[in-house]
Amino acid sequence: MSLNNLGVHLSTRFEKQAEICDLEEAIELLRAGLELRPPGHQWRFESLRQLILCLSSRYERQGGVDDLEELVTLRRAELDLYPRGHSDHVASLHNLACDLRRRYAKTAAISDLEESIELHRTALELRPSGHRDRSSTLFELTLCLSTRYDKLGMVADLDEAVEFGRAALKLLTRRHPSRGESLHNLACNLRKRFMKQAAMQDLEEAIELLRPASELRPVGHPDRSSSLHELALCLSHRHDKYRVAEDLEEAVTLGREALKL
Repeated sequence: MSLNNLGVHLSTRFEKQAEICDLEEAIELLRAGLELRPPGHQWRFESLRQLILCLSSRYERQGGVDDLEELVTLRRAELDLYPRGHSDHVASLHNLACDLRRRYAKTAAISDLEESIELHRTALELRPSGHRDRSSTLFELTLCLSTRYDKLGMVADLDEAVEFGRAALKLLTRRHPSRGESLHNLACNLRKRFMKQAAMQDLEEAIELLRPASELRPVGHPDRSSSLHELALCLSHRHDKYRVAEDLEEAVTLGREALKL
């Protein structure tokens, strides 16, 4: 049995039994297998793919920056194998951009965020209206632009984040698993723009989006508290503007519920 095959079998067993030792051994074997498949080898893409999957699994569970660093390196190598026009090119662009954003969240290196945005813009061009994966690229690009706004304060980034957030939301059905998060993120960006420009329509829209977002995050949902907190914050801002007692009462009720979570 080859190094790569044994690594894949151990990775499969890890998925079923969740024994981290299997994943650790799989990574070591797949690294060794990759060395035996240098650039130009016909099966190099498969070794890269399997090692990326294993490192991603370990990063999701342990959050090690070293795994993320290696992932970015491997994603770049993978992209080199899939030039523009290749069926896997756009997915490779998207995945590299996502890992760069995750690395920015760990290291705060703005160059990672800038590159992620540029890669997502390119991926979006290759996923035009009607493409089945367009919503995921819109979603990720929105996250990156919102994050850059938080760092640099450029309103143009926030405007784009709102625009792309709306476009992504239109592509998600009511039962789509990402709909609640998309509603929440768009509402947060609208609230941030309200804080910058004081346009009441942004605040009103944020409130209307957060209500269904809270419904999609019922009691027991891990993100329910964040939606309740945002809605309470928006209602408090509206009370400050219009002095409607019901807004303040609801903000207090939601704030108390969020605190319990």
